[in-house]
Amino acid sequence: MSITKAIYLGLTRKKSNQDEANRINLSLQDYKFFKKIMLAHIKVLDTNEMPDDSFFVHLDHKLLTKKPLKVANNDEVENSKVIETHQDLDKGTSKITGMSTTEPKTPEEIIKLLGIDTTQWKLSQFWNKEQNNKWLVSALITKLPKEQIIQSSFLEELSKYELPVYDKIDPKYLNDSASEKVCGVISLQDLHFGKPGNENMGDLMDKAVCYLIGKAYANYNLEKIIFVIGPDTLNMDTFDGTTTKGTPVENSETATKAYMKAFDAVCLVIGKLKHFCNKLEVVFIPGNHDRLSSFHLIHAVSQVFKLTTDIEFNTEYKERKVITYGNNMIGLEHGDVSSKNNPLVFATEFANQWGTSIHRFLYTGHYHGRKTKEVITENEEQGFVTRIIPALTSSDYYHYHNKWTGNQRAAIIHVHDHDKGLISEFVFAI
Repeated sequence: MSITKAIYLGLTRKKSNQDEANRINLSLQDYKFFKKIMLAHIKVLDTNEMPDDSFFVHLDHKLLTKKPLKVANNDEVENSKVIETHQDLDKGTSKITGMSTTEPKTPEEIIKLLGIDTTQWKLSQFWNKEQNNKWLVSALITKLPKEQIIQSSFLEELSKYELPVYDKIDPKYLNDSASEKVCGVISLQDLHFGKPGNENMGDLMDKAVCYLIGKAYANYNLEKIIFVIGPDTLNMDTFDGTTTKGTPVENSETATKAYMKAFDAVCLVIGKLKHFCNKLEVVFIPGNHDRLSSFHLIHAVSQVFKLTTDIEFNTEYKERKVITYGNNMIGLEHGDVSSKNNPLVFATEFANQWGTSIHRFLYTGHYHGRKTKEVITENEEQGFVTRIIPALTSSDYYHYHNKWTGNQRAAIIHVHDHDKGLISEFVFAI
């Protein structure tokens, strides 16, 4: 008789899956697999009558090519039979009781016999009792700490991970016909990998950078690119899905998966940026969501390109940095702390750069929206301009609650002339 037909006829017997598997001489796993597929096909037929034999024979052939059968071993079936499970949700413990034809004597035998998932549970105690020529086997298992479960899954993911392959950096594509040599500043703050709505952030980064570089290349000779990365690249900084301070945030992915996605995306973008400039400087700035994780991320990325010439990695942990280009002082920070005394702070901490520059700018993020503020110093020809740049990230409840809605998701390249300062910008908008 057809296997699927035998399963179909057994549905009216109201016996357990194990009993039916024993009757047909299948392993419990294969019985459940065949039953699930068979019921799905019966449902598609939408009929109350039993299908003809040709239907079951065809289904048998289809399933056998997908999954070879494993004939049940009676001893194995008996040894793996669990008869009772009791969980204490408050304590995070569970008691499992099963029957065995032989006495298990080692923890490994108990784990195999009772089918304990060691990625989620730890065997704490077990005891055996002989009953009617069989052994009643009981085990107390304890839920593993969340951190240990995540770490284990991370190690498993890491063992399967393969470093991405990137195109060779050379050749360079420079617009030699352009009359102006410039420096482009791309600050991709607040990417929030791992946040709901950002599952495709890597693709979005790639599109944004390609668009911005295409616009800048068509108009200028990019002598240098400053690529700012780090501030809130990751949405969380802990295995518990919180920020560095421990603030709970909404997450759609694990910390480890978000990290790997971000790593691949940042490496891909850096490889593309290097094609379109003589010198690329990658600048790390920490954010309030991921102060530690983002540092690990950029440090790891720097090792990927450590043999590549003309790429400078500014990975030192500093919350404020300044890059000079000609007469430009380009200040960088995340913007999550008070900005009332920014001109004084930057003039004090970076006195040499302040004194030798004419055009002074500060690029920040954090607010996921655009804002420009100008502070005039004693010499009114020398202003200190703060630009709060937009972000590519999606919005969440926190932004809705604080009425930070309606901001355009975007990325910008600011183009600085060696002598004239900021001369243009291009915007990639979603």
